[in-house]
Amino acid sequence: MRKLLLESSFLDSLKQLVNSDLSEKSFLLGVSGGGDSMCLANLFLHSGLNFSLIHINYSLRGNESDEDMNFVTTWAKNHDIRCFVKVIDTPSILTNQGGNLQQIARDFRYSFFEETRLKYHFDFICTAHHASDWLETVIFNVLRGGFLNALIGIPGINGAILRPLLSFPKKEINDFLVQNDIPFRTDSSNYKLIYHRNLIRHQIIPALNKINPSLLSTFLKNKKIWLELIHIKNDFVANESNKLVINLTKNELLIDIDGLNACIAPITFLYEILSPLGFTSKMIYEVVEMKEKSISNGSVMTHKNIKIIKLEKYFRIIKEIEPPVVEQEIEIPKNGKVEYAKGRSIQIKNSSIIPENLNQGTEKIIVDVKKIIFPLYVRKWRSGDFFYPINMNNQRKKLQDYLTDKKMDKLKKEEVYLLVDANNQIIWVIGLRQDNRCKIDSNTEHILIFEYKIN
Repeated sequence: MRKLLLESSFLDSLKQLVNSDLSEKSFLLGVSGGGDSMCLANLFLHSGLNFSLIHINYSLRGNESDEDMNFVTTWAKNHDIRCFVKVIDTPSILTNQGGNLQQIARDFRYSFFEETRLKYHFDFICTAHHASDWLETVIFNVLRGGFLNALIGIPGINGAILRPLLSFPKKEINDFLVQNDIPFRTDSSNYKLIYHRNLIRHQIIPALNKINPSLLSTFLKNKKIWLELIHIKNDFVANESNKLVINLTKNELLIDIDGLNACIAPITFLYEILSPLGFTSKMIYEVVEMKEKSISNGSVMTHKNIKIIKLEKYFRIIKEIEPPVVEQEIEIPKNGKVEYAKGRSIQIKNSSIIPENLNQGTEKIIVDVKKIIFPLYVRKWRSGDFFYPINMNNQRKKLQDYLTDKKMDKLKKEEVYLLVDANNQIIWVIGLRQDNRCKIDSNTEHILIFEYKIN
């Protein structure tokens, strides 16, 4: 039966990616509830490998999103599989922050996946991308003006992320679902043509298939040639860099314009040098025009913190480094008052008397001494900080997300300070929210009272 062939081929694909004994590894599967991810989950289930599921509810389709989540968690429960779930209020994030919906969702997805993988010590994350997804991605990249690397599409392995279904066409996955009577959910947004990928899937690829019914297999064969060309390109760029690039400092370099003009592939060379700095293909063509046209010396092109200056014989590329923020970390006494910033201070009181009227709020907190480790410090918040806001059911939250939810602008965020213990555990986002982990309870015997003061 075909299902046995797919199972066998799937294990071969996974072994090639892992390159070690599968029985010794643990896998975290991204499962939406759709056909592709349910195929992946059932293949892992039949294989007897050590795996768990992870699911994100983006709250984009109302009850439909909740039903997807319930479907995945129910399947996991029925098969005694651990399932990690995160609910994100994506509409509110878009309203408050703006941005590209699909990019925001992707960033959240892989951030949560990797955070969970590290926390629970999984070896790999697996997604259900297949060969038809790869084809869509290649076409999408080419239409956006991508260079040779656009033809790579989706890689089979990217760090800890594996895509063991990448060599299987969508039809084989659908056949496996039918043959094994596997239920799955259908995402209604997959048919909305407002999304470019759906337009490629439902209109452009079917039109191309009329010209070449073997479109996917043709592209997969060409992929081998494209990978060879990319290897040739990488060798070429490495050799040309030795001749054309002068590294002045870590953040400044020169590119020889005459050498660039004599180069057999100047656009490819510039792309490989500039794209890692964030330059798009459109910007790189503008640099080519700076080289080819009679643009005066001293002309400058700027992108974010990168400047490209045209000199007589060179392009000078400078990465401007922002001056570092001085992170002053101040140790806090167990009693008394300390000023940690101009006009701002904390009053600290050490007590064994638990007040009847707690009267806590944003400017005053009471902490169980046994739940913190001395010494204590005040410092500015940093990217990557997280805490467990009090009265939020012990839910972990990134501090950056919390401040964004508070609709704080950049200047206000820069004024936020944290009270932390010796283990860098957040006790208090000063003047805003206490951490749930250090709150007092019925077993509390000794407390610290912190009060925020503006002088």
